[in-house]
Amino acid sequence: MSTNEPGPPSPDAERIQNTLTDRCPEYRAQLAPGPGDAVVPATAVLDPAWLGARLAESGRRYRTGDARVAAILWWYSASTVLLTPALATYAVTGRAVDPRPEATVLFVRRDGLPSGARSTAAVGGTPSEAGAALGLGIAAYVGALADAAPVRPRAAWAIAVDTVAGVLLRAGTTGGEPEAATALAAPLVAAAAQAAGLPVPRPRYVDFGRTRFVHRTSCCLLYRAPGQPMCTSCPGRRPEDRAEDLARLARGLAR
Repeated sequence: MSTNEPGPPSPDAERIQNTLTDRCPEYRAQLAPGPGDAVVPATAVLDPAWLGARLAESGRRYRTGDARVAAILWWYSASTVLLTPALATYAVTGRAVDPRPEATVLFVRRDGLPSGARSTAAVGGTPSEAGAALGLGIAAYVGALADAAPVRPRAAWAIAVDTVAGVLLRAGTTGGEPEAATALAAPLVAAAAQAAGLPVPRPRYVDFGRTRFVHRTSCCLLYRAPGQPMCTSCPGRRPEDRAEDLARLARGLAR
């Protein structure tokens, strides 16, 4: 498999991503490779040998021999990296870059974890256009993951939907407009589902005071790796315990 960097990005894609990093400098590190990072086309994720090596690294990182757990943990972090350029640009600038693998450059740390990504193309500015590209990109990645590991596509899509909700929430919080950014989640996911031809969960949020969290429907399976806890917002927890801990966290963040 070739890991050469794709051709030069379109001027529109560069302008949109530079506007994002000018307005929100926090994204600069995610849209550029770090020291020692490998730069590969995101189509590498579709290559069984390349993806298999990353999933094996995930298993070693979390000390698990369960291929499903290793794959889900990798996808949980990789989906955020792969989808952030498109979602953050759309939430902050009103224009989205293309999240599909053929239009995305991926930055990979020495330990195999994706550290960032950048798009080489722009897509239309409506939720239906941006969401359709999002759906096609997610479908390609989920298909590759399901072929490489014992992962149900429905579970991988649930993680992707929570990722969409989480990336939009972060972008809105960073840009100072969390309500406007999170309002994009439902139409984007609806358009993504239509483009992929699949029923997927709805993105959801929950508020505690003035603090908003993603109401997750997916589980990253971290607690199934040796010595790892169950996440605070895990849907596998008792609802009352999850709500109590999120409320406590919100109070701490409000101080």
